[in-house]
Amino acid sequence: MRRKFIAAILTLLILLWSKDFYWLDEPKVFDWKVFVIILTLGGLACYKLVDYLAQFKIIEQNSRIDIVFVAFVIGFMFIPVLKINHDTISVQENRTLASYMPLVKDGQINFNYGRDFEAWFNDHFNQRKLFIDVNSRINLFLNRKLKSETAMAGKDGWMYTKRWGSVEMFQNKYLYNYDDLRKIKEKLETVSIWARKHGMKLYVFLVPDKERIYPEFYPDGFEKLNPASKIEQIAVYLKAKSFVPVVYPGEALFAAKPDHLLYYKTGTHWTHWGAYTGYRELFARIKKDFPALKIMQPDDFNIVPKVSADVDIASALGIDAYDVLPEAELTYDEFEVKKPTVAETHKFVNKEKRIETFDYVSANPSRKLKAVFYADSQFLRMNWYAAESFNKMLHIYSGYGRDYDLPYMAKQIVAYQPDILVIETGERFLSRLLNLDLPED
Repeated sequence: MRRKFIAAILTLLILLWSKDFYWLDEPKVFDWKVFVIILTLGGLACYKLVDYLAQFKIIEQNSRIDIVFVAFVIGFMFIPVLKINHDTISVQENRTLASYMPLVKDGQINFNYGRDFEAWFNDHFNQRKLFIDVNSRINLFLNRKLKSETAMAGKDGWMYTKRWGSVEMFQNKYLYNYDDLRKIKEKLETVSIWARKHGMKLYVFLVPDKERIYPEFYPDGFEKLNPASKIEQIAVYLKAKSFVPVVYPGEALFAAKPDHLLYYKTGTHWTHWGAYTGYRELFARIKKDFPALKIMQPDDFNIVPKVSADVDIASALGIDAYDVLPEAELTYDEFEVKKPTVAETHKFVNKEKRIETFDYVSANPSRKLKAVFYADSQFLRMNWYAAESFNKMLHIYSGYGRDYDLPYMAKQIVAYQPDILVIETGERFLSRLLNLDLPED
C-alpha cells in the first residue's frame, strides 16, 4: 500500500511538472488526450520505479548510497520537462522553433504526432540553451571544429554560414545563364525607367558575402568549381550591357583588407570598416551624377573600438559568443558621427509582410537631396551616417531574406519624391533580382 501511495505522489508531481504539455498557453487549451497519456504512463512508470527501488534494497541488498544514486539519475532525466520554453524564435540559433501540433486537431487524428512532438520537445525542453552552451564549450575546448546544419567553423576562429546556399555560392557551383542575366537586366531597366518617370535615378548596389572577401579562412574541402561568381557575373554584365549604374565594391574591399578587419569573424555581416568601404564606392558613383552629394570622411567620425561583434553564425553553432569567446575576438571599430544632424523614425509598415522603414530627416539646411534605399541588413551598418548626406532619406528594410515589395511600396516611394533610388542586395540574396516584381505604372 505504501508503494502505491508513493507512486501516486510521484505521478502527481510529474503531472505538475509536465503541465505545459497538455495545458497550452497560446491559445489556452487543455489537451485531455495528452493528459491521459501522461497520467497513464507516468503512473505506471512511478509504480514500477518505486517497486524497483524496493526490490533494489530488499532483494539486491544494496546500500542507501546506491539507491540515492539511482534515484538521482532517474530524477535527472526529468529535468527537461520541469519547464517548457514557449519561445517561437531562437536568437541563439537564428531560426524559428518547431510549433506544438496536438494529437487531435479539428476532429482529425494527427498520425505524425510522435515526430511532431519530438521536434517540438527538442526545441523547447527545459535548460536547452544551457545544454547547447555546455556542448559548445566542450567542442571549442577539444578541437574548435564546430558545425551544425546551418553553420560551420573555418580557420583561425572564423565562422561561416551554410544557409541560403552559401556553400554552393562560395564554390561558384551554379552560375547564371544568358537568359537569367538578360531577365535581371530587363527588370532593373524597367524599374529605372519607372524611377526616371517619377524624378529619381536608380542605382544597384551589390554587397559580397564574407567568404567572397575572406576565402582564405574558409574550411578545407570546398574547392572552386568555376572561376567566376554569380555576383561578379551580374556586375560585369550590367556594366557592359545596361544603362543602369551598378556598384560592386569587391576590389575596394580586397584593397582595404591589409588595413582593417572588414567582416565579423563570428557573423555574416560586414564590420563598420567594411560597410564604410562599400559606402565610399557607392557614394562616389552617385556623386558623379549629383555633385552636391556630401561624402562622409574618416575625420567626420569618432572611430572607437568596442565589444560589439555580430554573432549570428556563432549563435547558429549554439555558441553564446559573449560568454564563450575572449573580448579581443569580439572587439571591432565602431563609427560614431561627431556632429550628427539627422533624426530617425522607425516603424513597421506591414507586420505581416515584415516591411519596416527607417526614416531620416536632417537639420542641416545645406542638404538638398532626398533618397530611398531599398536595402537589407548590410545597409544597417551605414544607414545612420549615409543619411547625413541627404535632406531626407528613407531606408526600406528588405531583411529576413525576403524579396523586394516594390509594387506594394511604390506609392510611398513616389510620395517621398526622392532624387535617388538605390536597390541593394547581399550576395546570398541575389535571387531577389530575378524575382523582382515591377511597379504597375
